[in-house]
Amino acid sequence: MINRAGNKEKAKRVLNENGNLSGMVGMEILYRVIAAITSVLLGAMIAGGIGVVSAVVSAPFKLFGLAGIIIAYVLITPIATLVGAIAGGAVAGPFEVARYRYYLSLRKNGIRPKVTCIFDAFDFFMQFALVTGVRMLTIMWIPVLIQFATLLLAAVVAAASRSYLAAMLLVMIGMIAALVVAAYRSYQFWPMALVQADHPQLNAEQVMERCKVMTEGHKFDLSYLGWNILSLLTGGILSVLYVAPYKMMATAFVYEEMKGRPVMVDDIKPSTDGNGMTIAVDPKKLMGIGSTGGKKPTSHIPAASRAAGAALEGVAGMYAGSSYPLEPNQPVILGRDPAYAKIVFSQGAQKISRRHCEVMFNSRVQKYRVTDFSSNGTYVNGSRLPANSPVLLTRGTELALGDNNNIIRLS
Repeated sequence: MINRAGNKEKAKRVLNENGNLSGMVGMEILYRVIAAITSVLLGAMIAGGIGVVSAVVSAPFKLFGLAGIIIAYVLITPIATLVGAIAGGAVAGPFEVARYRYYLSLRKNGIRPKVTCIFDAFDFFMQFALVTGVRMLTIMWIPVLIQFATLLLAAVVAAASRSYLAAMLLVMIGMIAALVVAAYRSYQFWPMALVQADHPQLNAEQVMERCKVMTEGHKFDLSYLGWNILSLLTGGILSVLYVAPYKMMATAFVYEEMKGRPVMVDDIKPSTDGNGMTIAVDPKKLMGIGSTGGKKPTSHIPAASRAAGAALEGVAGMYAGSSYPLEPNQPVILGRDPAYAKIVFSQGAQKISRRHCEVMFNSRVQKYRVTDFSSNGTYVNGSRLPANSPVLLTRGTELALGDNNNIIRLS
């Protein structure tokens, strides 16, 4: 049972500490400006594109008179709805993820990030856009199918019986059914931006599976309804100045509590330390290869590795609370450049090099081999590791990458 009341109290305390509310208001203003600009530009592009396509597609149908126009409308409207939802989600999604990263960072580290961190969205823009686009497709395809079916049925009823009232009633019923399904599917995936913000390396399949498990058995939260009504009555001003920061901060606390339960990911059951879930990531899926083909997924992590528990655990920074299992004797690169690194850090992490360091678990000696390639260094207990020279380290050793902002434990 999620302690929503307790999480709201924690959120209020955070808002009142160290001038955090002013920073949150700045984030909300910047987010809304970006959202407004992208919405206007994208809306104009989509409307123009759909207008051109509609004119081309509907031209042959107009030859058949009113019946042809109705058929064209039935075909074009659902497609336009789906395309608009996917495109809108793909463009706005990365900034939504960056917005959540701001609140998660404040929740985990207790330090208020700069509001300009929202532009970190460009570091993983294509990844975030792709995952968000897949989310919108997953949410909307059934409602769009319902919309298409009801429009088609309404057209048939209108043509056969000349009862336009019955046709309109069918369309209204279809719209309500589509909205209900879309709302349910949206709720299933509501933590998606948070999961992406917390673990930007996960692909769409992993993120959505994680969301479905997290939301299973949880009810809709209507406790903010009064705040939402007040926000509408004030033209959104109250939302920017208090409601949105309050909700976002409380949601970050709820997310941290919800992810505290062990969850099966790619058939690997991760462990927890009581402070947050450690997420098991399949390296092959991380690189976007391999598919279960609809069958039960199997682990690509050897049994020996799982038994030994070789993994990199995030202690502080971008990957705090997460875990990455290692295959024995298979090196993994950490850094900012996805062309080299399996564990990729934000471009905003300036102390971390593009190819910062390499970590490998040596199964023969049961130790980790760490090689530093960076400009700013990899540190153990304040001592910098020698550059380009492999060093054997024991389990439990913590690596500070560049500075103390990002710390990884060799578990």
